[in-house]
Amino acid sequence: MKRLSITIILLSSLLVILIQPAAAVNYGGVPQTDGRTESRTLETNFLDYSMKGLFSTTEQTFWIAKDWDVETVLLHLEYRATQLADTQLSSLTVAINGTYFYSLRPTDNSGNRHGIDIYVPLESLQQGYNIIKIDGYMRTQEAQPCVDDVSEANWLDIYKESTIAVRFDKNTFITNIESFYNRFFEVDALKYGESAFVLSDADNPAELNAALLGISGISNQTIYPDGYFPILKLSDPAGNQLENRIVIARYDQLPDNYRDQADQNGLNDEDALLVLINEGSGTNTLMITAKNDIALINAGRMLGNSTLMNQLQSTVKLIGKIEDVKTEVYTAETYINFTGAKGTDYNGPFHQVKEFAINYPLNRSLTNASEFYLSYRYSENLDFDRSLMTVYINDIPVGSRKLSQHKAGGDEATIPIPTDIDIGGAFTVKVAFDLEIKDLWCSLRQGDMPWAYLTPGTMLKINSVASQDLIFENYPSPFVTDYSYNALSLVVPNQIDGETAKLLAKMFRVMGRYTKGNTGDLAVFYPGELNEAVLSTNIIAVGTEDSNSFIRSNNDKLYFRLTEEGTSFLSNEKLVIDPTYGKTLGSVQLLGSLYNKPGRASLMVVAPNQTGLAAIGNNLGELKNLGKLSGDAVLADANGNVLSYRFKAPQNPTIAVVEQIAVSQDAQIFLVVSIMVLILLAVGLIMVVRKNGLELKKGGWRK
Repeated sequence: MKRLSITIILLSSLLVILIQPAAAVNYGGVPQTDGRTESRTLETNFLDYSMKGLFSTTEQTFWIAKDWDVETVLLHLEYRATQLADTQLSSLTVAINGTYFYSLRPTDNSGNRHGIDIYVPLESLQQGYNIIKIDGYMRTQEAQPCVDDVSEANWLDIYKESTIAVRFDKNTFITNIESFYNRFFEVDALKYGESAFVLSDADNPAELNAALLGISGISNQTIYPDGYFPILKLSDPAGNQLENRIVIARYDQLPDNYRDQADQNGLNDEDALLVLINEGSGTNTLMITAKNDIALINAGRMLGNSTLMNQLQSTVKLIGKIEDVKTEVYTAETYINFTGAKGTDYNGPFHQVKEFAINYPLNRSLTNASEFYLSYRYSENLDFDRSLMTVYINDIPVGSRKLSQHKAGGDEATIPIPTDIDIGGAFTVKVAFDLEIKDLWCSLRQGDMPWAYLTPGTMLKINSVASQDLIFENYPSPFVTDYSYNALSLVVPNQIDGETAKLLAKMFRVMGRYTKGNTGDLAVFYPGELNEAVLSTNIIAVGTEDSNSFIRSNNDKLYFRLTEEGTSFLSNEKLVIDPTYGKTLGSVQLLGSLYNKPGRASLMVVAPNQTGLAAIGNNLGELKNLGKLSGDAVLADANGNVLSYRFKAPQNPTIAVVEQIAVSQDAQIFLVVSIMVLILLAVGLIMVVRKNGLELKKGGWRK
């Protein structure tokens, strides 16, 4: 009995070792300390996907941060197979970063969902993006050779409830500004709400200005689309519970302990100071302070320069008042290489697809002469009567080209892009190869036999024009144009309450994702500080009629106006509003310049109370909800209902003929040839007239 017990214990221990990795994997080379965070799990969900055909493939990426010590990665797969699946021949094979590690038979072909848990080998993981690839081979029962590969009965559905769960821990404290900076906006920090900006209680516009520049500059570096960075005050107890804090405050508004830190680290009257402070209880604080507003705002802008921030390997940094901390200026690209420096491989038969995400300014639309240029190679043993390459933008087919045997070693294609395709903001490009082989099932050729390769020379040429229409379909244009803030002035209440601060934090988190780097002009003002220069900019005003006098003075220019008391919205020609319901609404309205300044716009974020501000903030402040906004005036209530209206007449993008010609190479050639033909005709006519001694007299041409 004792020997049996020992055997059971040994077998159980061996099984645990085989299933559960024995130790965590450290990815950033960060030395482990005694102070560790509690282990937590970050899940990435699949999208619903239907794998069709005899051979099919789907992929899902997930993220590993460089300071995570990964304990396990668990793939949970929820799938349903065709009822006709041959469970003795069909299979699913799973790979991590190109390395296959698990295969299974879809044993359940009853038509019901089936789930399975699979541990991913840690040795195949890498810092950054990792790719789970699932290859399906779905053979149906009693399939006929050479017929089954085109049957519609070959399918397997993978559900969005499938997940990749990464369990990890990390050091509690960090030792330099660079490490803090990257941890502040890491995936887990955003998902679990661990990071925030903390300002003084003084309602200083320079502090808010610096914080919003910081939020914007950091947001355009994040890979996690959800979450935001709250703006809190030093007196707010919630700020003390956070793991990562950026405290931005003028020196004279600092608490004594922070002021002592500033003095000890050499703060002077001109510079700004960054100091990393480990405060105990797992809290890391980056204090940013200065004795003047210009230096403080410049330090906030520096947070958007990732190259510079990643050079800070110490805990202290002094920044000059006018030190150049700006990044390069980004513009709308004409040529975009999307396949990467190493190109992109396609392996296996039948329909193979690769998807590429491309960011582009939201305010731009396609014009003439936009096109794909594709350079590629492929197998020579294909069925060239059926094999082809197809390109898509946002799942819309753009064009196809047949593959040919004599070009297999080096083929190319130029495919024009129709101008009616929407490329504003982020869009996707798909390049698909249908790699068909004659009698594949009959000859049992499988695996990587047919292949294709997109070379790094493959690129997208985009000619575009800025849209002039002031509608939410183009938001955040014109306040963000070509990746930068466009002469933007933010008018805020003299005293910013918690709901307004939350709205601003969420709103600029979203706007920041449409920027690159930290260039552009953003300035924060109180209503009483506006001058002629400010009135000539693009203006965003936030608040209630009671809290923001700028909104009160421009109430008569709104599409949806507030009552005289400012307690509810009034009805208009578009909508009859019940006075009680009007008290629960928030509104965002996109107007032209309130001061008739050409090319400028105003965004009025208005509500009768805090409830309305929260309602509209949930839409302006969440990337996934921006699609609900359309037209130029939007109302939202606390129940999530959104009402969109259009008051201004549509304004189609107008492009001068000269501009059209400038962007179209074909048009330029046509124009030059046409002019030359006209000149030759004119010269020929003159020569004929002179040769025949003709003169134009009364009654016609005469000799």
